[in-house]
Amino acid sequence: MGSFKNKINNNKKKKQEHATTNELIQLKKKMKEQYSTGEYVAAMDTMAEIAERKKMDPEIMYMGASCYFMTGDYERAAKWVNNTLNYDSQNIAARLLLARLCFVEDKVDDGFAILNFVVEKNIGVIRDEEKKTLIEMLGYCNDKMPSMLEKYPSLMEYYKENHIDSASMYVAPKVIQQTKVVSEPPKAETTDESGNTKAKAAVDRLKALLNKSKGNAPKAKLTRVTEMNNSTSQDQETDVVLNSDISLREKISQLNNLAGKKYLNGDFAGAVSILTKALEIDRHDSLVLKNMAYAFVAMGEKDKALEYASAMPMVDFALLRVINGHCHK
Repeated sequence: MGSFKNKINNNKKKKQEHATTNELIQLKKKMKEQYSTGEYVAAMDTMAEIAERKKMDPEIMYMGASCYFMTGDYERAAKWVNNTLNYDSQNIAARLLLARLCFVEDKVDDGFAILNFVVEKNIGVIRDEEKKTLIEMLGYCNDKMPSMLEKYPSLMEYYKENHIDSASMYVAPKVIQQTKVVSEPPKAETTDESGNTKAKAAVDRLKALLNKSKGNAPKAKLTRVTEMNNSTSQDQETDVVLNSDISLREKISQLNNLAGKKYLNGDFAGAVSILTKALEIDRHDSLVLKNMAYAFVAMGEKDKALEYASAMPMVDFALLRVINGHCHK
C-alpha cells in the first residue's frame, strides 16, 4: 500500500516538474520572439518572469543585456553582460556588447582591449554572426579611429585579413538590430599628434550611430519636467517622457516627478495613471511601488495600497504604518 502511494506521489511530482519545465520553455520562446522583433521592454518583462523562477541561463542573460542596451539603459546592460560572463566566460557576443558599452561610455581604450582579447583568445571559435559584428566594429574603428586601432596589431591584422568593403561602417549587430538605414555621419575633426581629438570625435559619432540603431530618429533629450509647457495635458506630458531619447531609468524618474505634481495638486487618480506607465517599464521599481501605495492611501483604497506595498522588494515599516492608520482622508 505504501509503495503504491509513493508511486502516485512520484508521478504527481514528475507531472509538476514537467509542467514547470514546459512553462519555462514557453517563456524563453516568448522572450526570443519579443527580442527578435524589437519588443525590448516586453522581452525584459518576460525575463523578469523567468528570473522569478530562478531558471536563468547565459542566453537569456545576454538577450536581457542587449535589450537594456537597445533601450539606452547602459547601466543595466553592463550589469547583465557581467552576469552573462559570470556564467559563460567564453560568450563572445557578450564581450562584443561589452566593448560597445565601453565605446558609448567614452572608455575607448577598454573597448579596444576587449576586442583585442576576443581576437587573440577566440580565433577559430567565433561564429559567423559574431565575426560579422566584430569586422563591422573594426571597420568603423579603422575609418574613424585609425591611430587608436594601430595600438593593437592583432586587431589590425585580423581586420585586414577578414574585412569586406561593405563592412566599412559600424552598425548594430544583426542579432539585435531593428534599424533604419543609417547614413554616414559628418567627418570627424582632424586629429592632433596624440590622436585624442580624433578619437573623441569618433566616439561622439559612434554614440550618434548607436542611438540611431534603436530605430528612432534623434530627439531632444528631456532635462526637467518643469520645462514642459504648463498647458500640456497629462497624456501629452507622459508621451513626451516615454518617447524621449533617454534611459529607462531616467524615464521612470521623470514619470515619478510628473506623478508627484499630480499628487501635490490632489489629483491622486492622475498620479496613479502616470505611475502605472512607470511600472510598465520596471514593475519592480521600489520607489514607484511605494508612491503607488501612498496614492491609493490618499484615495482611501487601503487594499490597493497594501497590494503595492507588499510588492516592494523590501518592507517599508513607515509605509505600512501609514496604510494601517489610514492617515490620508
